Amino acid sequence: MFELLPGVGVVLPGDTGTLRFGADERTAAEVLAGLGRFRQLPEAPWIHTVRWGDVEVAAHVDEADRVAARPGEPPLRSVVLSRGGSASSGPGGTPVVLGDVDLFGYPAAEVLEALGGHRPPELEIRPADGHGYLTGVALRATPPTAPAGRRARAAAEAAEVERALVELEPLWTTERGQWQLLEAGGGHLPCRRGDPQTTLLICDEAVARRVTAAMLAVGVEVLPEQF
Repeated sequence: MFELLPGVGVVLPGDTGTLRFGADERTAAEVLAGLGRFRQLPEAPWIHTVRWGDVEVAAHVDEADRVAARPGEPPLRSVVLSRGGSASSGPGGTPVVLGDVDLFGYPAAEVLEALGGHRPPELEIRPADGHGYLTGVALRATPPTAPAGRRARAAAEAAEVERALVELEPLWTTERGQWQLLEAGGGHLPCRRGDPQTTLLICDEAVARRVTAAMLAVGVEVLPEQF
């Protein structure tokens, strides 16, 4: 069972420990390793992921701290728990609880009703698909006080990129089998398998580069450019 503790972090199954917000990158990685061998994406080194049961856990340290060149290792700022889209037709096998609510154990409508007005602002819920069960949630730390001037802008921009990457993470983790990369104009476009294929256009160039790099790193199929 995973237990979400707003303002604290995420308690991992068994006696593994707790991913605590504010912990440095090394400490967070050591705790996450208690679930098994974790992966660190070459082009997104601030993300550490591991699978436990039917849940993919991703610990995100603060990329904004890297950009702002703050001393020391960047701290843990968010934890994402997700299931593949194909698993969303039924309840999750591994409980992910907030209080007494199993977020993956019941249809999304029932989960949102149970949370009601007590849903913490640090909790982000990935919208359910047509089957009605949630496929992902993210618990974030309270944002730190922003530095002033140029560093504040750099930190804010990096934070926006990280938020976008959290939403797109299934493309190279739980849903990577549903996606391909189409060569286009010297770059790549994510393309969902199917007939017809659906191309995902990412307007932010920094986000697009990181998504493409992450998908290439895990071996997502690349299709040649079509003329």
